[in-house]
Amino acid sequence: MEYRQPVWWGMQDFSTGKTRTWDMAGLMLEVSRQAQEWQFRLERTGAQSEDNHNWQQRDDVTLAPSPTTSLSRFVFRQTLPRLRLLPRLADRSVVVRPVSPLFVPAGQETTFYVSTPLWLAAWVDEVDDPLLDLPVVIPRDTWFGPGPVRGQLGYATRVNGVTNLDQLLPRPFRAVTPVHVRNGASTALPIERINIPAPFLPLYGAESGRLWTPDLTITRHGPHQPLQVQIETGISPLAGHVEALSPARRGSDEHALIRVFDTFFD
Repeated sequence: MEYRQPVWWGMQDFSTGKTRTWDMAGLMLEVSRQAQEWQFRLERTGAQSEDNHNWQQRDDVTLAPSPTTSLSRFVFRQTLPRLRLLPRLADRSVVVRPVSPLFVPAGQETTFYVSTPLWLAAWVDEVDDPLLDLPVVIPRDTWFGPGPVRGQLGYATRVNGVTNLDQLLPRPFRAVTPVHVRNGASTALPIERINIPAPFLPLYGAESGRLWTPDLTITRHGPHQPLQVQIETGISPLAGHVEALSPARRGSDEHALIRVFDTFFD
């Protein structure tokens, strides 16, 4: 699929001895292919932040030596010329906190568009697992649950919780998840934090260059009844034409989903 604007992911061809460098929101990535190994040099700069979504790609440019630069070497009998850079969702749930308090009144329903940070994965044809799998910007850790024992470790991020997609700027290092909330109870439903089950969601790229996950639908029938949560199979029609980029990290087995959604809202 052709994108209407440049995207940082996709298939890359490397001749032997070729070096290519990316600056992704202050994450410097240098990739070099040798006859029998792939080399990855990484450096995180002070430009790293959730609000930085600048990126550029340069050929035959190497990173300057630095104590903060790390080198990883992957050795093969013989390397092949293709490398795929792909976005992935986080390896733990992402807890999104609206900048301002949100409430869904009794008997009402709405859709929030929230975004979560992305990981960068580098794949080669010779092996099934990615050679690299790391966050573009390292998110903050957080605990989500009713107490110190019951809950889970996740990542924290702040969002505006917009109800109009046009208010959510396309950002190359975050993915959009539409969250449908239906409050069938007789009292308002406060939404202070939302636990997005990122490891269970596949990732898609739209022609616009925006990245999408399937929708989540959350239904509340009563104040003392558990939430009904469903991962939809399709992508929002607002996304337009999309292509699958990365599968979910984890299968949607019933027990895992129960654990994830047991504390979907704080």
